[in-house]
Amino acid sequence: MGFKIDIMNANDIAPNLYEEWGLDRRDGAHELLVLLESKDLQLQQQGQDAEEPRRAQLRIAASVLGSARKRAEYDNACAAGLRPTWGDLGQLGVVGQWNPQLQQAQQQAQSFQPGQAAGPGRHAQQEPRFTQTASPYGSPYSRNPFAPQHNPFPPATANVAVPAPLLQHPASEISQRAGKDARIGMAILDFFFFSLISGSFGGALLSGGADELSTFIGGVIILLLYVLGTECWLGASPAKLLMGYTVRDVDTKEQLSLTQSAKRQWWRLANIVPGPGTFASWVGAGVHTFTISEKNNRRGSHDEWANAEVVKRHPRK
Repeated sequence: MGFKIDIMNANDIAPNLYEEWGLDRRDGAHELLVLLESKDLQLQQQGQDAEEPRRAQLRIAASVLGSARKRAEYDNACAAGLRPTWGDLGQLGVVGQWNPQLQQAQQQAQSFQPGQAAGPGRHAQQEPRFTQTASPYGSPYSRNPFAPQHNPFPPATANVAVPAPLLQHPASEISQRAGKDARIGMAILDFFFFSLISGSFGGALLSGGADELSTFIGGVIILLLYVLGTECWLGASPAKLLMGYTVRDVDTKEQLSLTQSAKRQWWRLANIVPGPGTFASWVGAGVHTFTISEKNNRRGSHDEWANAEVVKRHPRK
């Protein structure tokens, strides 16, 4: 449901929503929705009321960009050179339909001023003035047909229809994701588990008379099963499962595909190549760990590349 506010003019031209809020056009609708709702939550924590224009504009932007269909309507209108008003966007966000072409045509008609010079060097000729009648039902010949007409019935968009937050508890959804400290702790625990398993397996092969090549191949298989197998088949690595977390797709909320898991775990898989691969793995680990932050909604760059998130297995509704 939406509600009305009187402090934001529906006829004001809205800025580009992506540029206004620093959004990435490559992000999906759900991702944009979470980001915008998080910004609204930050303003709420700063003491701003729900009726403040900035928060109302945020919720309008979330209602438009947080829906793939409405976002496509908005993107097409912007690509066509239209400049929708806040009233247009509020109508699109709440109702799901709008007509920005009509609004722009009305703005162009209102911007036309009779009597202005038609070109450089030519003097403007004053148009005859028409007497305005107070009654909307007066004679049509007593009014200037080019002047904006008085409407006895105020338009429904005099106030902006501001949608309520689409995510009732956006902070709770983000809070279900593992923070940086938890991610580092689980990574260390996974390293311990993997070292224990691979060391035991490798020692068993060597004691059984296997050569170094067979031991290396066995180690690669263990790595692939531990890194990719557990994430694709079980939903997370043993350490994450032990701590009650799972890795899933941000949009579908399903387990990651093999391709997604390989993208997310490339820095671990790089250890297959001795020397340069190990160095790349350590660099990747540092970069990805650094990008996990509250500002990035507790997702690292490797999570974003795979469109993944690390969340509690049973988040509260």
